[in-house]
Amino acid sequence: MGVLMLVAVVAVVCGAVLSPQRADSDSGPQEVVSYVVAPGDTLWSYAEAITPPGGDVNDAVDELREMNHLRTTKLQTGQRIVVPKHPVRNQ
Repeated sequence: MGVLMLVAVVAVVCGAVLSPQRADSDSGPQEVVSYVVAPGDTLWSYAEAITPPGGDVNDAVDELREMNHLRTTKLQTGQRIVVPKHPVRNQ
């Protein structure tokens, strides 16, 4: 099962609300969903899930950090973050 599908399943099972929003980044506005971090979730796993084939996962990590105003890549269980609804485009 893909990580994004797993994110959606975990969110529904845990009662988290995935709500469409818009976020601004260097690549312009994009549609995002809000997600509550579950135990074991990492920023890297989200980045891998949204990186298109041939893309650089590090770019997606940077994008997620920027979108969420994170100083580090560490996430805490229960933390609310936004993740792109659609894959990050190669820049």
